[in-house]
Order: sequence, then C-alpha cells, then structure tokens
Amino acid sequence: ARPARRSPGARGEDRPHGRGPALVARGPGRRRSPAPVSLPPAAPNRRMAAVPAGLRGMAFMFGSSSTISFMNGIVTGLSASLHAFEITFFRQVLGSVFMAAVFLPRGLHVLHTRRIWLHILRAVLNVFAMASYFIALGLEPMANVVALALAAPLFASLGAIVFLRERMTVRRWMALGLGLVGSLVILRPGFQTITYGMVMVLLSNVAWSIALIDIKVLARTDSSATIAFYAAMLQWPLALIAAIFFWTWPTLEQWGWLCVVGVCGSLAQLSLTQAFREADATLVLPLDFTKLIWASLIGYFIFGQVPSVWVWIGGLIVFSGVFYNAIQERGTP
Repeated sequence: ARPARRSPGARGEDRPHGRGPALVARGPGRRRSPAPVSLPPAAPNRRMAAVPAGLRGMAFMFGSSSTISFMNGIVTGLSASLHAFEITFFRQVLGSVFMAAVFLPRGLHVLHTRRIWLHILRAVLNVFAMASYFIALGLEPMANVVALALAAPLFASLGAIVFLRERMTVRRWMALGLGLVGSLVILRPGFQTITYGMVMVLLSNVAWSIALIDIKVLARTDSSATIAFYAAMLQWPLALIAAIFFWTWPTLEQWGWLCVVGVCGSLAQLSLTQAFREADATLVLPLDFTKLIWASLIGYFIFGQVPSVWVWIGGLIVFSGVFYNAIQERGTP
C-alpha cells in the first residue's frame, strides 16, 4: 500500500502534542516521571489503516462528489422560494458551526496567521463564487451547471501562470485547450443563446480559480486547518450583507433542508481535502466526474431535467483536460 500523501498546506495540524521520553532522575531528591502510556489505536482506525491509501483516497473523493451533488439538488429545490444569496448565507453560517466543532477542540493555534488580508480576499472570492453557482442552479439544469463547472481547475492553472509566474509547458497548453473546447461544446455559441445562468457559472469558475491561487499562497505559511477555519468564520458575515436585501424567513421545513446544506457542504469539503492527502490526484480525480452522473440522475428523476448530449460530450472533454493536466503536474518536479 502506498503511504498517505500530505497536502502542501498541511503543516502541524497532525503533530503529536505532549508526547516525549520520560524525565530521568538526576539526583537522590528527584522523582522520576512516569513514562507516557501508549494506547492502542481505536479499532475503526486500525481497520482504516488496513485499507490501501489509494482506495481510501478514491472512497473520500466518491463521498465528496456524492455529498456535493446531494447538496446541489437541495439548493436547486430551495431556489424556487429562497434567494441564492440567502441560501449562500445559511450554507456558510451553518457550515461555520460545523467547522468550529471540528477545529476548535484542536486548540487556538488554528487562529495563528500573519496573512489575514489573504484570508479575507479568499472569503470574498468564495462567497461570490458560491452565490454565482447557486444562482446558476436555480436557472439552469443541474447537469449543465456541473459540466461547465468542471473547468474551474483549468482556470486555476491559467491563474497560476499569470499570478504566480509558474512555467507554461506545451502539455499545460494542451490541457487548457481541451478545457476551452469542452466549454464551447457545452455553451455552443452561435447555435444557442448563452443564458444568464451559464454566465453565472463562468463567473463562479473565475472567482473560484483566483481563490485557489490565494489558497496556494496561504499554504506556504498557514496550516490547512487555519485556512479552512478562517474561510468558515469570514464567509458568513460577507454572505449576510448580500442576503439582507433579499431576506425571506424560511419555513420549518426549509430550515431543515438548509441545515442539511450546511453539513453536506462542509463534509464534502473535508472529504475532498482528505482524498488528495490519501492518494495521488491522478488516481482520485476520475471519481470527481461522477458529479455529472449524479447531477443528471437527480435532475432527471427529481426535477424532470433532461441533459443534452452536448453537455455530456463537452463535460467529458473538459474532464479530459483536467485529468491530463493532473498527469502533467504529477510529472513536473
């Protein structure tokens, strides 16, 4: 089995605390401290460690894709009666409660950062990207939105070249070219009208790609726990500012679904991060394509949406570009 891979931003959050050798008595008046007792790992942890890292990574990616697809379906249903800005707010505030419960027990060291302005910028970009994406879900078939959103990592690769001065290679250009062709197949300009919903997806992709560049810079100095915690704490006040102008008090049933949206979004985030820590991107990325399958099934059986064959063709081309780019990045020193 391959060892678990650590993400570049994961520094310090999983270090042992308070573990060390016993103090040695250096005189007749000194007492020897008892040696720390090593407890055996819990049974579920032992069973998890017995599973190959590659399979663990694939399982986490499948869980992330399934959970985020379920959340997208709920957002699509809620969009008929609640504004996307309000759904974004509840997604963030309920998600922040979930994240606080996960990270605060680790201690206040997760609050330490010297780049608070980059955290604020990331929060602004994330809120804009999520609100644009939720608006699109309320206007377009789920499969159309998800297929076009698959191109976001390629936008991020282009942003890394522009903002971080990363080296451009022929293979990178080929991956970006595939993403562009796939996006054009989905949009089909000249053959159909490019709708407002599709524009929202493109704007969401741009904002999310810049946020990924921001995260890449933050990961040089801050732990992944710190980055995730500040994202959760800063995003909901920003979302509230936009939601106030469209506020409608949810019904009791809507409150329940909004809670599910908050939990599902946070679980999907954590599962995605863990998937890339457990296994190579080239191994787990293919399972990200299942989001398009889930979107098509949920859209068809729940909302009566029938995706066009061009959406499948374009989505497959876009995903091919993302996967090819992952293979290229793997071989880059």
